[in-house]
Amino acid sequence: MARGTVACGSCELHWVRPAGVGEFERQAIESRPCPACGAYTLTCPEPKPAPVRGRFARPADDGWAGRPAA
Repeated sequence: MARGTVACGSCELHWVRPAGVGEFERQAIESRPCPACGAYTLTCPEPKPAPVRGRFARPADDGWAGRPAA
């Protein structure tokens, strides 16, 4: 499961939040003051999905494929 962070836009405090936080919980967190500076600038951006790994390209036919062994 992906994990996200909570970050304060004023003092740049951030911490890891548990995975699976829904829209209601995200709004509840963002409506609270920062525990460090008291500003109402907390954000819970959605975690970015992991990049998709590409497959390796097959080597070009070098002319020897399919020939019987000597």
